[in-house]
Order: sequence, then C-alpha cells, then structure tokens
Amino acid sequence: MRGFLRWLIDRPPLMLLLVASIVFAGVYALWHLPVDLFPNLDLPVVNIVTHYPGAAPEDMELLVTRPIEDEMRGLPGVKRVASVSVQGISKVTVEFGPGISVREARELVQARLARTAGLLPRGAVPRLENIGTTLQEVLGYVVYGSKDLVELRNLIRFTLTNRLMGIPGVSSVEVFGGDRRAFIIRVRPEALARLGLGISDLELALRRHNASEVAGFLTRGGREYVIRGDARLQTIEDLKNLYLKSADGEAVPLSAVAEVFEGVAPKHYEVRGDGQPAVAFYVRKQPGASSIEVARAVENAVEEFKALLPPGTKIKKFYDQSEIIKEARETISSDLLLGAALAVTVLYLFIGTMRPTLIVAATIPLTLLVTLVLMKILGLSLNVITFSALTLAVGMIVDDAIVVTENVSRHLEMGKASPEAALAGTVEITPPDAAGTFTTVAAFLPLALVTGIAGLFLRPFGLVVSLALLVSLILSLSLVPVLLGNMPPVREPLRPPAGRLLTGLRGLLSRVLSYSLDHPRKVIVLSMGGLTLAGLSVFLGSAKLLPPVDEGAILVEYIMPPGTSLRESNRIGEELVRLAMTDPDVACVYRRTGSPEVGYQIEGVNRGEIMIKLKPKGERYRGVEEIMADLKRAYARFPGVVFLYHQPTQEKMDESLSGLPALFGVTVYGEDLDTLAYLAGKVEEIMDEDPAITNVVNPLKTRRPQIVVRLRYPDLARFGVSLEEVFSTLRATFGGLEATRIVRQREEIDVLLEFDWPEAFGLKRLALLPIRTAKGELVPLRKVADIRVEYLPGEITRLNGEREVTLLAEVEGNLFKVASSLKRRLAALSLPRGYRVEVTGQYKVLKRSLWEMMFILSGAIIFVYLILFAEFKSWKRPLVILTTAPFSLVGAILALWITRQGLNISVAMGVLTLIGICVNNAIVLLDFAEQKIREGMDRKEALIEAAQTRLRPILLTSLTTIFALIPTALGLGAGAEYFRGFAIAVIGGLVTATLVSFILVPCIEVFGSTS
Repeated sequence: MRGFLRWLIDRPPLMLLLVASIVFAGVYALWHLPVDLFPNLDLPVVNIVTHYPGAAPEDMELLVTRPIEDEMRGLPGVKRVASVSVQGISKVTVEFGPGISVREARELVQARLARTAGLLPRGAVPRLENIGTTLQEVLGYVVYGSKDLVELRNLIRFTLTNRLMGIPGVSSVEVFGGDRRAFIIRVRPEALARLGLGISDLELALRRHNASEVAGFLTRGGREYVIRGDARLQTIEDLKNLYLKSADGEAVPLSAVAEVFEGVAPKHYEVRGDGQPAVAFYVRKQPGASSIEVARAVENAVEEFKALLPPGTKIKKFYDQSEIIKEARETISSDLLLGAALAVTVLYLFIGTMRPTLIVAATIPLTLLVTLVLMKILGLSLNVITFSALTLAVGMIVDDAIVVTENVSRHLEMGKASPEAALAGTVEITPPDAAGTFTTVAAFLPLALVTGIAGLFLRPFGLVVSLALLVSLILSLSLVPVLLGNMPPVREPLRPPAGRLLTGLRGLLSRVLSYSLDHPRKVIVLSMGGLTLAGLSVFLGSAKLLPPVDEGAILVEYIMPPGTSLRESNRIGEELVRLAMTDPDVACVYRRTGSPEVGYQIEGVNRGEIMIKLKPKGERYRGVEEIMADLKRAYARFPGVVFLYHQPTQEKMDESLSGLPALFGVTVYGEDLDTLAYLAGKVEEIMDEDPAITNVVNPLKTRRPQIVVRLRYPDLARFGVSLEEVFSTLRATFGGLEATRIVRQREEIDVLLEFDWPEAFGLKRLALLPIRTAKGELVPLRKVADIRVEYLPGEITRLNGEREVTLLAEVEGNLFKVASSLKRRLAALSLPRGYRVEVTGQYKVLKRSLWEMMFILSGAIIFVYLILFAEFKSWKRPLVILTTAPFSLVGAILALWITRQGLNISVAMGVLTLIGICVNNAIVLLDFAEQKIREGMDRKEALIEAAQTRLRPILLTSLTTIFALIPTALGLGAGAEYFRGFAIAVIGGLVTATLVSFILVPCIEVFGSTS
C-alpha cells in the first residue's frame, strides 16, 4: 500500500489522464442511459380476453373462463391466475413469478392457449391483451371537435397509428371511441314474409355472395395466370343490386324488401373529451425503452399530424407518464447540485483552506460519472430509485475523501512536507476508512436474496449506492493523496472559519463525555427509555408502497348499480365532467363509460372513469390533494354513485403489484354465488362500521336484470322453427345482426341487418315478436319460448380456480391498524364450510414487503457485524458499535413523525442505508481510542481524547451527508415527494447516530470493560 501510494504521488500526470478518461466515459453514459419512472417493473402479466356475445356471466365462466383457467394453471412458473366473467366477455389474467420474462410469458400462454381451440364454443376466439403491466402506458390523447367521427377514427387508427408504430420503443397503440362505418340493411318484415323468407335466410345469402375463390391457373407460353373468381361486396350499390331467391324461386332485389344505407355500427360504450364525442388512444412502450425518449418522439409525431386533422378538431393529452419522470429528474438534479454545494461549503468552514476543499469536492462529480458508466454496463436505467441513490451518494461519497483529507491535514499541521503528510495520513486512516465503506456496502448484500416487490425497488438502489461508495473509496485512496501530496507546503497554521465553533464543541463534548463516563449506567438506561418510546411511534403513521405524489392528473372511477343504462350513465358522467371543467386548475377532461370491444377493460356501462388533466404546477393555485378534496365535496351530491379517487400512475402501480385497482380490499372465497352475495353483504356491514374505511364497493350488492328467452324444444319442433331463426330475429330487432363484413382497403365495414318495426318492442310486446317457421308462416315468440326477467350477478370473479368476490375500499390512517381491527371483527363472522374471508389488495403486498424488510435488516446487521469483527478482532466491540443502529432508526422514526411522513418504499431505502452508515462514526472513534489504549493511556482518557481528535472528521462526514440531503428533505420541487421520506429518514437517523457515537458508545465501552 505505502509503495504503491508513493509511486502514484510521484506521477501526477498519470492520475490526470485517468480523470480525463473518467469524464469522457461518464458523459457518454449519461447521454445514453435510458430514463424511466421505476426500475424494470415489466412484470410478466398476460391478459386473455375472449368475446362471446350474448352469453350470461355464468355461461362465460363455465364455457370460456374455466377451460382457459385450467390450461393456464398448469404452466410452469405461474404465480396467480385470476379471471372476470361478465356479459359476453371473459378476461383471464395470468401472472408469472420471478425468472420469467414478459416475452417468455407471452410465448408460454400462446402455446398453451392453442390447446383450448376445441374446448371453447364456436365464435369464441381468445386473444392476448396488455402484455406486461399497465405501467407501459406512457401517453394518452383524446381527439374531439370533428363532426365525422368515422373519418376521425380512421384517420387516427390508420394514419397516426402507423406513424407512431414506426417510432423506436413504441410497443402498441390502442385506439377506441369514435364511430365505425357500417352498411345498414333495414328490413321491412312484412315484405320479407311475403317472399317466404326469414332473417336467417337473408343473413346466409349475404355471406354466400360476399366471397372470392381461386379457381386455378392458366398457362400460355412462358406465362402463368391465376384465375380468381371475385364476388366480394364493396359498395352500397353492390348490396342494393343483390338478388334474393324467394320461397317460390322468384329473384327479387334486396332493395325490394329493405332500405340500404351507410351508417355507424352500434357500440355499447362512450368516449368523451371535454364533454364532446371523441376518439382516444393510448401509446404503450416496449420493456426497457426510455419513457422520455418515446414520449418526446410521439409528441413530435402528434404535432406533425395535427395538420391532417379536420378544421375545428382539437387533440389534447390527458396522460403523460414522462412528465412525472422529467419533473422528478429536474428536481433531484437541482437538489443534487444544491446539496453538493452545501456539502462543499460545510467542508470549507471546517478545513479552512480552498485547495483541500476543492480536492474533496472534485471527488463528487468524478464518483458520479464512474457510477454512471458502471450503471450503463450493468443495464440499469435512470429512475426515481437510482436518482435517490445518487442523491444520497453526494453526501456519502465525500466521507472517504473527508476522512483522508482531514487526517492528511492533521499531519501537515504537525510540520510534515506535503508528500510525506499525504502518504502517512492516507496509510494511517485506510483501515477504518475502508471498514466504514465495507460496512455500508455490506448492508445491501441481503438484497441479492430478496425476490419480492421490495427487492424490485431496493436492489437497484443498493447496487448504485454500493458502486458509488466503492468508487469513492478508490478515489479517496488514490486521487486525493496524489493531489494533496503535490500541494504547496502550508506556511502558517490553518484557521478555519468554524474553528472557534469547533473549539467550543470540543470543550462541551469533553465536559458532557466526562460526566457520562462517570455515570454510564444512567446514560444507558435513559437511552433505552427513549428508544422504547420512539419505537411506539412507528404504529402511528400511515403505510403505502409508494409515497403520495402530485402527478398533475386525477383519475376518478364512478360506479352505479348494475343494470344502469348507458344513457343514464352518460347523463351522470356529463354532470361529473361539467363540474370538473368549472375548476380553473383543470386543463382537459377525458371520460370513458363502459368498455370498448377491444382492449383489456371489461367494465359494464354502469362503470366509468374520468381522467382529469391538471394545468402545470406553475400555472395552478392548488396541489392535487386540495383539488381532489374539492372534487369529493362536489361529487358527494350524487346519491347511489360510488367514487374511487386515484392518481393515474399510482392506480397502475396498485393494479400491477396487487391485482386490484385499490390499496385495500376484502375477499370472500366460495362456490355458490348466492352464498357469496350474502357473505359479501355481511362483510360490507362490518366494514361500514369502521369510520376509517370509506367508499366500499360490493360487486354483488345489486344484481343485473336480464330478460331471458328460454326456448322450448318440443314447440320448436312442432312449429318447425330453428334456433338460428329465433336468435337472428332477436339480434336484428334489438342490437343489429352482423351478416357479413366488407374489407375496403384497410377499413373493415360491418353489414348489419335491422328490422324496421312500426313501433319499439317492450317487455310485453316481446312475447308477440313474429318468428318465421320452416313453412314460411309467422308465429309469436311466446309460442316457442318462455320469457322472464331474471336478476343475475353482473360479474363472476375467480382466483386460482376458486370463485371469489372482492370488496374494494379506501382507508384513512394506519393501514395495518385498520386491517388488524377488521380481521378481529371478520373472525366473528359465521362462515359455511368451504368459505373463507381474507384482507387483500396492496395490504398483502405491504405486509409481505415488511417481512422482507425485516429479513434484509437482519441480514445487513449480520454482515456489518462480520466486517467489524474482522476489523477489530473482537466479538464484543462490534456489538458496542452496532448499538448505533437501533438509535439511528429512532432518529429516523422521530423525524418522520415530526414531519408527518408515512411509511413507504422511500423510507425503507433510507432505513436500510442507515444500517450501513450509522456505524462509521463509531468505527473511526473507537479505532483511534484503541490506538491510544495500546500506547498505555487510560480507557476513559483515551475515549475523551478520541472524541476530541475525531470530532472534526465525524462532524464533517455527518454534516456533509445531512446538508446534501436538506434540499430533498424540504421537498420544494415537482416530483420531490418520491424522495422526501428517504431524505428525512437519513437526516434524522444521522443526527441521533452522531450523538450516540460521541456519548452512548463510549459509555457502553466503559460499562462493558468494568463489567
């Protein structure tokens, strides 16, 4: 070590060349690192959506959902299989565990899905939707103002989508809303009956005529011609000129029995932008793509596309994930620079000369640049987690350089020449300096064994901090002594600006420590009492996976009783939008009621979502919490409507990590739907008794009314009526019967058959609906079927092959306390055999993450102890040093309680960091005291001497870290909420750890030796 250092000190140009290389490589890495919101959270989740129009939820469950579920549950690596069956739609969600990539998950599901081809009903074709999590949705736009919603939808679907799909990093573009072109054939039933034809005959004729076929090949000389027969329908005129064959063989044009015109296909959902009919689209990115780069390219493409829009058309952005990332990046970058400036200022105040200060300051950018290079090599991205790590690193990476610089400065003050002082000071301080760094790195080693959600967030954090610390250690033991060793000699004693303060602190510390060492038992007892009281405050705060953040957008879900019509749901939705748009801080409002035919949403028309895009923070008067509170007050006037309030990205995180779009839920498992509905009602009553639980949503509380037409087979045979004729007649009467589909260029046009009845059919007239028999006669529907109204569940949900119903709710206050109280009351519920109740939602994720954190902290303490044992060759002294760990946690908890910060992943990162850094001060102190004891000094005197001598480096290392984090702890910038809890926890923990290192650790050392 000594020989290598001397060799480096004698060759400063070599070190300058290395610095230049670091700068070049670091800047390159900074430009090319992907930027994202979170680390790689592309969880392998696949949705299988199957449409089977007309099937009731129970039929969808039996015929579609269960066969798909049974196949998926046998896949290797499957963690969870959940399903929802609603009217005509089934969605099966397959979630894989760690070790399966998104691409592998898709391939596994596709391969197994092929085996269901013969098991599903005819016409039920499953497809894969929403590969990965909804966090891949980076942008959402709404387009409105055009009178022709068909052309507007086609323009976006074909022209804009093609442009967006050509952008690197874009995975898919989902377009919904607007209208689809359709050719409507409005049939006069009496005219069709005169021909002796039924609606099914007309449907069959249209399908047969819309065909093409390759007949063969014709060879002439050296050329070959394909002979193709083409009878495909193309235009309205083609349909009008189509001839039907009556029952007696007469050819009759279609126009003789029906009116043919161009219209729009019926849809059972609604999309609005600022209250007007609209087309909306979401852009999803590929896993690993940079959200900011994708968003920037999409915005440029949309800006160019605006020139193609019809006059008066507006296009507005209602969701932009990149805004949160950019705000967080800008905030943390400014906090990082300000924190670095504060740390350097503190350094100058205590050292007193500019050159050593600048040398230490130079290690900050150099360490960060090398860390960025290593992140690029390891495939990491810049996100809120790694940004937090780099922010902490600003205060910590100077610790090694400070310790070396302070020790070299002490040797310079002893009169040594610069090269000798640099060499002697560095060699002397290397063991405790390295031990302090290794203990911090060791605290993150258990993260390699964690596979849950905590691991997804904490592993990148621990890796980046560890890399930065190891780089800073190398630079402090190489670059710093080289620069210090080539400084001009000090000609007069140093008089730092904070010298007088330092002298006063030394005197105060000497008196306090002398008294404490004379009464060590009293100090230890008082400290333990404070530890116990502070520990109780953990249970007073709230807990969430992520801290609440002002995303600049609000997502409101509104739920009305099942059976509510689309017209009524639209009326309520428009009122809600109107109230939102009166807020001066609102920029755009997007609303969706019901679910489009494509996509992974399968909500009924009784449910909708409103996305409220707020103005930029600099242009509005209130924060998102205040705006949300005002919305809650305004929407409280709508009785019977349940509202759930989220922020978009937070809701996506909740749904991705827990499978539920809410933080809290209670799930009842069992087989019988009636029993499940009864138990769900009882659970809802219990939840309503707790004032901390609000907005309870019980999916089975109200059943959906259905008119069931039950055919009687003997009567069908007696009258000669086919099933197809009955079903086709019903569809042509009430929804439009799709006879065939015309493909024109890229557009698919439905050909729909509708009956032109003189008056609408209600429930009573439905029984008189005429049905054609095989003889061409008409019989009323009541002759062949029973018609009754039934009330069925709106949806049937299953989890891992078992029926369940989940009641969603919002929780105010401490989540674990509310859950514990609720569990006690649910335990008193009398459950039939085979039924059980569980508290679910993100609560389960938080609970599992808490146990994982306990495992991580335990492992970190063990690793730190082993390193300290190797350093001090003693089993007792590491235990003395580790007493700083619980007291640093006390400081963190108190700081969080004072600032009203809840527990979340950001705080967990701060707590884990404290385990590693809180022992560093005690290491430096006891290492110096041990040297003095070996020289023959009394233990108490040695501890007092060590405290006075090491006061400056300990204060410097603690204060530089604290001051570097102060801008982040204040949380003044946009996006700062992600990091504020982390910074507050570290600052609070460092304050108490410093006091404990100076007072409690020496007392325990003395008490242990006398015992």
